[in-house]
Amino acid sequence: MNDPLTFADARTLKEQGDLGRFIKHHMTEAQRAAAHRRGLVLRYPDLAAKLTQPPISHSSPEMWNGYIPPATDCTGAINTAPCRPALLALVAEAESRQKQPQKTAALEEAA
Repeated sequence: MNDPLTFADARTLKEQGDLGRFIKHHMTEAQRAAAHRRGLVLRYPDLAAKLTQPPISHSSPEMWNGYIPPATDCTGAINTAPCRPALLALVAEAESRQKQPQKTAALEEAA
């Protein structure tokens, strides 16, 4: 969801009987994305180990469910939690590593 949901949007969804379906859809999508991020980071032992180090500090890598705190809170204030940029960096590194073998294979095929 790119644009924030306004009260008018929520009122319209409720009037149309679509609010429950809207919420379920977005919760399912958020859970799917979190599971994808979790699997991606846990695939790399060195990145998974960073989940136990500050500022993230989980007791074990498997404790992370893939959730990344939002950029802003409900008032629009910027989220200053130190774990957010650390988690974003871990996911970005895992995504970068995931793409590397594909690039290498493509280069070998071209040769």
